[in-house]
Amino acid sequence: MVITIAFGKGGSTKTTTASALIGYAKQKGKSVLAIDCDPQSNLTYSMGGNSNVQGLYSVLVNGVSAEKVIQTTSQGDLIAAGLDLAAAEMNIAARPGRDFILRKAIEPLRNKYDYIVLDTQPDLNSIIINALTAADAVLMPIQANSFSIMGLYQMQTTIEQVQQYCNPSLKIAGIVLTKYKPRQTLAVDMRESIAEQAQEIGTRLFDTFIREGVAVEQAQAMQQSLFDYAPNSNPAKDYMSLFEEMGIQ
Repeated sequence: MVITIAFGKGGSTKTTTASALIGYAKQKGKSVLAIDCDPQSNLTYSMGGNSNVQGLYSVLVNGVSAEKVIQTTSQGDLIAAGLDLAAAEMNIAARPGRDFILRKAIEPLRNKYDYIVLDTQPDLNSIIINALTAADAVLMPIQANSFSIMGLYQMQTTIEQVQQYCNPSLKIAGIVLTKYKPRQTLAVDMRESIAEQAQEIGTRLFDTFIREGVAVEQAQAMQQSLFDYAPNSNPAKDYMSLFEEMGIQ
């Protein structure tokens, strides 16, 4: 199964959520491939990957086989991102079938992994279109604020366009609230608004929310899975509940 983690706003913990899903699936004994689609390379760093060798840019722009650029890290297999990925959109802009490049590239890998997890950048560009076109499902992590509601409408439009023109079978796995403060009145009110909006676009807001915790940043700095570094932390417990709710086994 190919799952893309996406939302058109920065700071929504896409990379944290992708890392958690990768760590959880591996803990369950599943084979996982991570693909970093963000030039900032945060997922690549947190997994202990090397952003200075051939990675996703080479796959998208130069047609290098995806299998040839896979790195093996302690947290799982990885197709890395680097600063060169920022130029990928310009280099594939005029290419026929540009939105299907990643889908075709990872097709031979589908039977080799139980899960392929794509982390994306917040910009709604051709790279995220590629990531959505390649996916079976998209998971949207968002914060409980008004900017996220605006971003959700933008994501809805993008996803509908991808479903119409590129990937009719793309499903919205759901929306998960991250960095959530359950005792904050504003956050609770926003949760209700986001739940209503989720219904409008034909998906759901997961019952599970992800609380803040310093263990997340510490685990990333140590280049360890959250479940190895701080399995009893609130974020680790919350992510476990989320993936159980999603049916990740």
